[in-house]
Amino acid sequence: MKVALIQFQTSATIQDNIDRLSTLAIEPADVLILPELWLTPFDNEKIVEARPYEQKARKALSALARTHHAYVVGGTICHEQAGRFYNTCFVYDRDGNEIAQGDKIHLLEVHARHDYFEQDVFAPGNKLVRFEIDGVPCGLVVCYDIRFPELTRLLALQGVRFLFVPAAFNDKVGHRHWDALLKARAIENEIFVIACAPDYAYRGFQSYGHSMIVDPFGQVVARCEKSRPVVCAELEESRIDAIRARMPLWKQRRADLYEVRLIDSAQNDQEKQCSVPYDTSVRS
Repeated sequence: MKVALIQFQTSATIQDNIDRLSTLAIEPADVLILPELWLTPFDNEKIVEARPYEQKARKALSALARTHHAYVVGGTICHEQAGRFYNTCFVYDRDGNEIAQGDKIHLLEVHARHDYFEQDVFAPGNKLVRFEIDGVPCGLVVCYDIRFPELTRLLALQGVRFLFVPAAFNDKVGHRHWDALLKARAIENEIFVIACAPDYAYRGFQSYGHSMIVDPFGQVVARCEKSRPVVCAELEESRIDAIRARMPLWKQRRADLYEVRLIDSAQNDQEKQCSVPYDTSVRS
């Protein structure tokens, strides 16, 4: 699977960001991934301003998939549903059809020099997101979600082998936590983690960038730089099986002592245990 990281340079003009999608220079790839909130700077006033542009953005993402004949993990945009707004990622197949959508589950809250609440503009999602790309089980979390290891573990328990992470860390936190969090989620689950962040400055926000792909052993196999905002990498799914055979973490888990469980709200909030739907043997 060849994946292209698109470290989008978001501007303050929302329509310009939509128009720029059709001008991106991208070499042939199977999957294109965009960052969180590529449509607008990470600023609550601008996020509200971007709300009316949802349909235009979704059409542009669909066109991007058709033009490049690639799956598109479309970063996130502001999505309205039943009168509420969500920080949502839409996923498209090679023909531009929407095949999955995922809302950010954990909303950013920071108490530093200035308090910040993402819940002022977004409602939280409440569903795990899984989809397939050419038969490979994939999952999705958005930015702040990566700080909650239970979420990624639940996806891995459901068979996800490639985890996509649209994100938008700022430069101060990104410098300290970005690499560590992505590597940790890859190592502990023995999966590929594919994370894409923007590169821009707006008011007091400076994005960290450093979009990257981490393999199941925690090695960085691709990383964007300011001089290389679009980077492609060929990912071999067999790498997952090789690492799991070398270090059989999944076989060694003490399920008799501990477990991670998903609450299914569709069944009166009854808890059900996630099973491990794959074995640790190498696929043929």
